[in-house]
Amino acid sequence: MVFWVVIWVLFPGKEKNFSLPNIVSIFLLLIIFLLVALYFVGRTLERYGYSRRDVKRLSKIIEKTHGRLYLSKEVFNTVANALIFWGLFSSAVLLTENPLWGVLNAVAMFARIFSFFVLLVSMVIWVLGFLPCLYRLLKGREPNRNFLVEIMKLNLIFTATLLAVRLIALHAGDISAPHYLTELIAFGRNDRVVNALFELSALNFLFGLVGFYGLGRIGKGTALILTVIVLGQLWVAWGMFAG
Repeated sequence: MVFWVVIWVLFPGKEKNFSLPNIVSIFLLLIIFLLVALYFVGRTLERYGYSRRDVKRLSKIIEKTHGRLYLSKEVFNTVANALIFWGLFSSAVLLTENPLWGVLNAVAMFARIFSFFVLLVSMVIWVLGFLPCLYRLLKGREPNRNFLVEIMKLNLIFTATLLAVRLIALHAGDISAPHYLTELIAFGRNDRVVNALFELSALNFLFGLVGFYGLGRIGKGTALILTVIVLGQLWVAWGMFAG
């Protein structure tokens, strides 16, 4: 909210965006984001042996488990993340005169960011996954399967976002749209970058799949295959940035 006031003070003409439709829109967004946060808080409670209905007595549960479980920290992070995303979405609305275009602007901004997270998954593999997997395989032990499953899940989510962006960009035609939406369409039509991200996505998933099943099927040869996959990822990433 301080950021919004700064916009109002420092950017003449932006005060017209603080209209009743925009204000109503950002508070409707707050309700939506809090409901989403409530859903994930319910799922967190289920992981700790409670039920979703126990959300009604959440304060008592947190007080009871504070210092013994990570429950309170997870609940705090869930609500905090919801409020951060609400603030970013609401800022995009207030920076756009039309509230509908503002929401689309925010969605476009995050869709572009999440599409690039395919590269982030690759980087996580390089920094956190590759060497530990290699070490465990050479010792004849299985890699961290939970890590590999999470990598594959996240990769599928970000790849689905990238695919949606690609399809929208190819079928949108030439339209007059706000800044972030036009940038998203331009990104989705960039064959070199998008194709490189799809290649990284395939290699990310292959890394997780080979790491998960490799030791039981091909033994220590899995380490060699994972090394080739990582070298392939680095080659694709280099080509994406070097052009």
